[in-house]
Amino acid sequence: MDKMGLLSKVFEAFANSSESRYVFLFDVEKNICRFSRSCVDRFALPGEYVDNAGEVWASIINPADRFRFQKSLQDLFTGNTKIHDMSYRALDKTGEYVVCSCKGFLIDDDEGHPVYFAGTIDNHGIATEYDPITNLYTRYKLLNDLREYQERKEKYKILMVGLCNFHEINNIYGYEVGNKVLKNFAEKLIDYLDGAFVFHAGGTKFAIVSSVFTEEKMSSIYKEISEYARNSIEIEGSKVAINIGGSLSEVRNFDVDVHTILTGVLLGLDESIHEKHGELVKFGNDNYINNHDRIVVINTLRNCINDGCKGFYMCYQPIVNANTEKLVGAETLVRWNMEPFGNISPGDFVAWLENDPLFYDLSYWIMKTSMTAIKEKVLPIMPDFLLNINLSYMQLERQNFRTDLLRIIDEVGYPPKNLCLELTERCKLLDESFLRNEMIFLKSKGIKIALDDFGTGFSALELLITLPIDAIKIDRSFVMDIENVKEKQYVVDAILACARNMNISSTIEGIETVSMKEIMKNYGATSFQGYLYSKPVVIDEFVKLLQK
Repeated sequence: MDKMGLLSKVFEAFANSSESRYVFLFDVEKNICRFSRSCVDRFALPGEYVDNAGEVWASIINPADRFRFQKSLQDLFTGNTKIHDMSYRALDKTGEYVVCSCKGFLIDDDEGHPVYFAGTIDNHGIATEYDPITNLYTRYKLLNDLREYQERKEKYKILMVGLCNFHEINNIYGYEVGNKVLKNFAEKLIDYLDGAFVFHAGGTKFAIVSSVFTEEKMSSIYKEISEYARNSIEIEGSKVAINIGGSLSEVRNFDVDVHTILTGVLLGLDESIHEKHGELVKFGNDNYINNHDRIVVINTLRNCINDGCKGFYMCYQPIVNANTEKLVGAETLVRWNMEPFGNISPGDFVAWLENDPLFYDLSYWIMKTSMTAIKEKVLPIMPDFLLNINLSYMQLERQNFRTDLLRIIDEVGYPPKNLCLELTERCKLLDESFLRNEMIFLKSKGIKIALDDFGTGFSALELLITLPIDAIKIDRSFVMDIENVKEKQYVVDAILACARNMNISSTIEGIETVSMKEIMKNYGATSFQGYLYSKPVVIDEFVKLLQK
């Protein structure tokens, strides 16, 4: 057996030794890397042998970690170091980020020139029952335990806790320190509990499940945990205040999928963090739909998406030229109607689903359905028509989003110049450099980019400066009662003047009365959108509006 044959056999022996530890061997001269077959399968790599592997692997690393990864490789191949040793989050084939630890070494020839770069990648996201960072049960174990409760038809409560803005600790102190904080927090959770199970639910989220604790007991636990996080966490000898959010749900419906239950409590956690300033959200305690009903609705929503987006349909709200009031485009808006629930507001079900992996499938359907309808029924009448589609942060985070979007455009035959993607509010939570690179790519394909709900977030003006934006859509909150509020008029006037000077088009949302329209005409907006012109309507009704 020659040396290359022996090297291949040795590689295969190590590669097959573990399902969660992957082996890689990079040939420096040929710029080809060989990965373990299990790694290829887990991360949907193009093959066992990968050209330009550094770029390919970097593309699946979380944008917030990517620069550190690229800098580490640069240091390695410029001779600044001989070791690559770091942790980062990588996107697997399911669309989930998993934490990986990579350690590799340069191997030189007799003259001291690098020949191979070899090492291992540990996947900490492999489905096991114990998390090595926190020593808690994992999300995998959590889902299995919830299934057992469901099968036994045993009532239980689940408290989901999340640490707010934890990325700041990782950015300042590094992931090693961040992991220590998570471990200490996990130990404190265990100290508080006797009669409940604690799980690391992924990232900075923790779940506490009990069939014996009362609602009052769970609420008390949350209060104590919150006090501890704010007052007792230390990093490198200094106390650091960490805010948390929490969601509590009692599960009594045993006919729904456990993923639906988890989606529900994660929705409540998101509400606690982003809307309630850490107040414990008792999931489902609202005025129009109770906890049991909302879980049933979410379960039905998920089943409908899996069934080819059954019950979903698209509506289109006209956008008109501000001067001529002629129709120039539309925003596409999803609706859902399913018995026995009737019409469910998208303001509800989009929020319920946005953290669910199935939301990406719905988003794909929305884009393809909308482009197909406009291509077939509108563009033959109005070739310059502009279709606006909302773009969520979850779509942008997916590794395959670019490919999927371009595939839809190609399959439908939709002209990119007739498409505008609206960045929704939560896109602003993404890493700014990542967001900018995505915008540059989309614009390079001829797609326009708009900032939706402009003015509602603190970072809106900064994004206007740093991102390559084509348009802004001024939130309807600035327009409501504008006839009687001079301050709103001044703000809108200033925003529109800024947009004109930057050669950015502008749409005013929420135009509902003639008096609103007349006031807004004074400020030089590009276009208007609102009920004065039309509510969102299905495509056939929209075509009738177009033909008037």
